Amino acid sequence: MDYEMGTMAVRMDHPEVQILRAKNCREGRALIEKYLPSLIFLDLNLANCNGFEVLQTLKEQVPDILPCVVVFSTSSNPGDRVQALALGASDFHSKSADPDQYLMTVRQLTASFLK
Repeated sequence: MDYEMGTMAVRMDHPEVQILRAKNCREGRALIEKYLPSLIFLDLNLANCNGFEVLQTLKEQVPDILPCVVVFSTSSNPGDRVQALALGASDFHSKSADPDQYLMTVRQLTASFLK
C-alpha cells in the first residue's frame, strides 16, 4: 500500500490508531507477533519475499491473526485473489490508480475492521 496515502485515509476517521509499517517480510512478521494488530494491509509484492509467503507463515505460526489480513495489491489476477483467500486472508482488494477511489477503499476497510 502506498504508505502516505494509506496513513492519510486511516487518520481521517481513526486519528487515535497506531500505524506500523514494515519495510520487509521479516520486519512485518516481527511486528505482527509483537503487536497482534486489528488490521493488516498486505501487499503481494514485498522486499525479499512475497505476500503469499507471509500468508503461509501466518497460517502456520499465528493463524488467529488471519481474519485481520486484507491483501491490498496492484494485482488484478483472479488467481491471486483465490490463492490469498485460500491461504486465509479475510479479503482481497486491487489498488486503484485513482487516488479518490484508493482513499475510499482504505476508509471503508478501516471502518469495518476498526469499530
